[in-house]
Amino acid sequence: MGRMIAIIGRSGMGKSTSLRNLDPKSTLIINWERKELPFKGSSSIPQKRPKNIKEGFELMEKYCKNPDVKVLVHDSFSAFTDMLLQQAKILNSGYDIWSYYNQKIYEYFQLIKDWTDQKDKHVVVTAHEETIADEAGIVMRGMKVKGGEWKGVTEKEFDVVLWADCKIEPNKKPEFFFRT
Repeated sequence: MGRMIAIIGRSGMGKSTSLRNLDPKSTLIINWERKELPFKGSSSIPQKRPKNIKEGFELMEKYCKNPDVKVLVHDSFSAFTDMLLQQAKILNSGYDIWSYYNQKIYEYFQLIKDWTDQKDKHVVVTAHEETIADEAGIVMRGMKVKGGEWKGVTEKEFDVVLWADCKIEPNKKPEFFFRT
């Protein structure tokens, strides 16, 4: 079985740049952001830029069957959920917007699990972080989502969650790293 890995952090913390370390021969990036990746040689890694949720889901299903693709990257979950909410608002109204939105996030995670159910197929999902306060006033970090159903619980879907961070000291180059 493969791994489901989340890389979560604020903008500029190196989430997308860390993808430069992946093998271009066995990696596919679904670029939900639909923008250039911020590292030299990014064009050597195959990328697909879905224009809508249906197209993105079809890409996930198609490449799930491709034996050459071992690592599927989603850059980023945040852009995916933004696109999803816009689509939900176009197709639905009232409470149905959120029902549709939450159902599609569930389907998204099921497609990712289909990937990782296969031997040696891994998924890496980048996401922006959000600070969340629970009922007791405890503040925690989580993946940014719209609405309440998935807030603070998306991380449970992953085997590994890495928090992207940066240490900046005067007159030194920034140090980028992951926390578990």
